[in-house]
Parts: sequence; C-alpha cells; structure tokens
Amino acid sequence: MTAWCRFTRVKFCLLIILVFSDSLQAQLAHHSLEQRLKKLNAYSQLAALVIYNWNSPSAIDNDRIVIEIKKSQIQDDESSEGIIFRHLLATGTANEVEKPRVPIYVKSPLLKNHWEELKSLSPDLYAATRAYYTYARAMNDFDGSSQRITVTVPALRRLKREVLETGSKTATAIASIWLSMELTVANPIQAINEIEYALPHLPARSSTRTLENALNSATAHEWLRVAFTELSVPSRAYFHSKTIIEQSNLNDDSVTWAYFTSIDSLLLQSNYEDALLISDKALKFVENRNSELEVFLTLFQRLRLLMVGFRQTHDTEIQFVVKRMDAIAPINITSKTKELFYLYQSYKAIIDSSKKQFSLAIKDYEEAVQNSLTENGFKNQLLLRKERELSMLYDLIGDYKKAYEHSKAYNQLLFEKNTEQFQFSSSNFSNSIAKDIELAHYRQKEINALQEEKEGLSTDKEAMKTTIFILIVTILLILALWLWISKRQSDLLAERDSLTGALTRRAMLNSLKKSLNDNKTSCIALLDVDNFKKINDRYGHTVGDEVLTTFTQIIQNRIRKSDKLCRYGGEEFLIYFSDSDQQSAKRILDELNMTLSRQKHWRHTNEKFSVSFSSGLLNVNGETNLDTIIKACDELLYKAKRTGRARVETYAF
Repeated sequence: MTAWCRFTRVKFCLLIILVFSDSLQAQLAHHSLEQRLKKLNAYSQLAALVIYNWNSPSAIDNDRIVIEIKKSQIQDDESSEGIIFRHLLATGTANEVEKPRVPIYVKSPLLKNHWEELKSLSPDLYAATRAYYTYARAMNDFDGSSQRITVTVPALRRLKREVLETGSKTATAIASIWLSMELTVANPIQAINEIEYALPHLPARSSTRTLENALNSATAHEWLRVAFTELSVPSRAYFHSKTIIEQSNLNDDSVTWAYFTSIDSLLLQSNYEDALLISDKALKFVENRNSELEVFLTLFQRLRLLMVGFRQTHDTEIQFVVKRMDAIAPINITSKTKELFYLYQSYKAIIDSSKKQFSLAIKDYEEAVQNSLTENGFKNQLLLRKERELSMLYDLIGDYKKAYEHSKAYNQLLFEKNTEQFQFSSSNFSNSIAKDIELAHYRQKEINALQEEKEGLSTDKEAMKTTIFILIVTILLILALWLWISKRQSDLLAERDSLTGALTRRAMLNSLKKSLNDNKTSCIALLDVDNFKKINDRYGHTVGDEVLTTFTQIIQNRIRKSDKLCRYGGEEFLIYFSDSDQQSAKRILDELNMTLSRQKHWRHTNEKFSVSFSSGLLNVNGETNLDTIIKACDELLYKAKRTGRARVETYAF
C-alpha cells in the first residue's frame, strides 16, 4: 500500500511537471510570436518611411532615414521577414543612377517559403509587401515604362486571388487597391471598379504610416475624387471629397486638401453658395491648425470663389480677403509657392483693373509653371491646372478670346491624357465576365458529374472505388502537367528580357560560366547605346523602348546561333562571340554600328534620327574570372565613350 502511494505521488508530480512544461512552452511561443509581430510592424513602418521619403523633398531627409535603418538592425536579420524587407528596400532604388541608393545590401535569395511564412504571420502585411515588390520590380525591369502593366496587372490579380483564400478582407482590399493603381494605366474604368470594390475594407488613414495603410481609405476616396473629376462627374468627386472631411479624425493637411477639392468640385458645378459654406469651414479648420501657408491657400481659394461667383455683391469681403493675404504672402513665398503667389497677383491686378500688372503676373506665373515641369512628377496635372486657371483669369478680365483658347487647350490636354490612359486597354484586362461565366459553367459540369457519380455509387461500391481512383490519378496527372508547364514557362520568362527578348543578365552569366571553361578562343563585348538618356528625354520612353528593341533585332540578325546576346542593364548589352578572334568580332561590331546608323525612321515618332553605340571588346584567351572580364570590358567601354563614342575599344588578356 505504501509503495502504491509513492508511485501515485510520483505520477502526480510528473503530471504537474508536464502540464507546467506545456504551459511554459505555450507562453514562450506566444511571446516569440508577439516579438515577431512587433518586429514586422517596425519593418513595415521603416519600409513606408523609405519608400515615401528617400530622395524626396520631405521633412525627413536621407541622413535621418539611414539612422533609422541602422537602428532597425535589418541588415543582419536572417529571418524570413529580414530577407523580404532587405529585398524590398534594395529594389526600390536598384536602378537609381543619378541619386543615392538606399544603403541596404541583399545577402540571401528571396524564396517562396519566405513569402509563405510572412503570409501565415500577417496576411495584410503580406499583401502590401508583395504588391509593392511586384510594382518595384516591374518599374526596374521596364525602366519606368507603362509597358510594365503587362506584368504587374496579371501578377496583382493573382495576388488578389491568393489573399482572398486567407479569409482576410483587409488583405484582399490592399491587393485590390494596388491593382487599381496599375489599372489606372491599363483600364481607368476598371480601376474605378477595383477601388470601389476595395474601399469598404481598406485600413483607415493613420498618423503612423505603414505599408498596410499607405494606400488607405482616404487614398481611395482621393483617387476616386480625381477619377470622377477627370471624367467630368463633379457630383461624385464632391461626394468623395466630403467623405474624407467627415470621416477623418486627423488634424493634418490631408483634410485641408479635402476641403480644397470639395470646393473645386462645387465650382465645376457652379454651386457657389454651397462652395462658400464649405470655404467658411475650411478657413476655420486651417486657422485652428496655425499654418500660415494653409491659411494663405484657403484665402486664395476663397478669393477665386468670390471673384467668380460673387464679384458684384461681395466687393467688401474681396477687399478684406486681399488685405489678409497681403499680410501673409511675404512670409510664405518660396520657390515651391511661386505659382500660387503669381496667380494671386493676377487676381489682384483684375481687382485693381491694372492690365499691365495683370500681364506681368501672368507672364511670371507661366514661367514658374515651366520651371516646375522639370522637377514635378505630375506634369499632366500641372499643365491642366495652368490652362484651367488661365481660362478663368482671362474670362474674369473680359478677354474671352484668350479664355476660349486656354479652355480649348485644357480640353485638348485632358483628351490626350485620357487617350494615353486608355491606349493600353486590352481585352486581356476586360474579360472578367467571360471568365466568370466560363468558370461557372465548368463548376456546373463538375457538380453534374459528381451527382451522376453519387447516383451510380449508391448501387455499385466497387464502381465508386474505381471512379475515385481514376479521378485522383487524373487530378494528380493534371497537377503534375500544370506544374511542369508552369516551371517551363517560369524558366523561359526568367531567362529572357521582357522588352527586347535578349537573355537576362543572370541567364547570360550562368551560360558564360560554362562556355568560358571550354578553353575556346572567344571574345566578349560590352555595348552601350550612345546618348540614350537624351533620346528618352527628347522623344519619350516609347521611342526609347523602340530603339532598344530595334538595336536587339539588328544584333540578333547579324550574330551566329552559337553567339549569345543579353541585356546587361538599361541600355547596356553584352555579346559573347563563341570560337571567334578579336579581329572578326571587331569587324562584326563595326558592321552593326554601320547598320544601326542607317536606321533613321521610327514608328513612334515622325522625327528622323540615327543611333550609335560604343563598346569595349575583350579577347578572353582562357580567362575564366567573370568579374575580371566584365570589369575590363566596362573600362574599355568608358574609354570608347571618352574618345568620341560610336567606336570599339579592344584589349586582350
């Protein structure tokens, strides 16, 4: 009996230890999860800080951002989230040449299991991170060209379907708002539908910006406001502007701009009375914020409203507004607010009936806009605003001919902008109804087939087993075939540059590692299109893309099948001349330059111009170190650039 008691006590103690151990492990796991989620939130804030402020004229400069990066210790984090966010931050400025890149260095490849782990931890952050990474990679691959949508739109649609399966409405909404951003280029009408689809579940605007809330409900309302303004539906534009004001609990400039846009929408509808009431509220709001610049902007908008809608009846108030603005203006005028100041001077000249001052102010305003075009990333919006303001000013001064000219120019710019937006529209982005019908039809066929199987299986159990077995085998075969096809397509896409069809840098370097070990006589040339940036700046990126594709075709038509061509980066190309001496390779390069110089007609521009390239040619002679070879080619290339361009510099190991 005593032994039994001792045995019972031991079992009881062991049970307590096991329970305590399980509880401790659960607590440790919970604590570890909390720490990881806390780190993810910090990385999300850091990413948003870098994306929206690096190399930008914001209150947070690059030096401050570098301090935050070092403080986060992200460079040494080998967890899945560390690897993902290092790639994310590095990708954003990977193609930057003239300005500094983010000082983040990628040490490990970004793999599927890293993404899967992030998705399991935070579907919302996964959606935002994957969406931005897709966008940034495509921007790099296509050098900012709108052609990127051929990659981003399908990829973001896949992401949307993927996060939909997680059950997170917010994650789905985040994927949808990023998709809508790209659809603005591909198909603006679908973009509006996508934004409205996402709007009910988007995160609210917050004073702390993260990747998840970077494109938030306020952003969606603002995009819809812009879209409906451009589509000449000011009532919808007003609704979304008013919603921003009513829903926001923040005391920041986003609400100020919401006031401005709601007043503009009412002006477009000639609803001057309601616009004046909104202006009263806007003025009280900015006065409480104690921002002289915002007060000046609000007073200017009120002055314009009074001049357009109430000039005959509110002359005293107009004079009062001018007096207040004169007291603020000298404090607020900077290089960034010159346009507004000269517009204000134009309105003052109209009030004072001074045609000379009006002409000077208009001239200064147009010069300020022209200067801003070189720095502003939204040139179309800036030009549209200029033509609209000038039309309104000339109408007020009574010069209806010029008012009509600027109104006509505004409509033409708007037409061109919308034409450019819609030119990438394609049935590939517009056949969702057909796809849904096809999917519903396919599902109905599956349901019918299953119903028939069920009826047959009720009378024959052996037939049921056979049918299930065949079904499983068929599904596995289809899945295996699908995976094989997907892998082949993925491998082919990974090896070819999406614009030119040449090999990618990675595919070329992998191929060269094998070719250089064969000890054959071979040459490598690094080519760079001369003055390519000037071509882009003068004729546009579409013509620049055509130059690169034409350049690639000319090379591929001349070199042999055993030779290899890759797009090394931007306008740089690499050619491997297999089993060829330096003299023969140089002769081919000179012929290519001659052929390219004869190409003067281009499909996307009526202007005629020819193109040349400079190159550095190296006779490998058994050298197998790729870094040494590429570095030598690069030095020869820059020597060719310095000594006149359109030439070949050679060297042999």
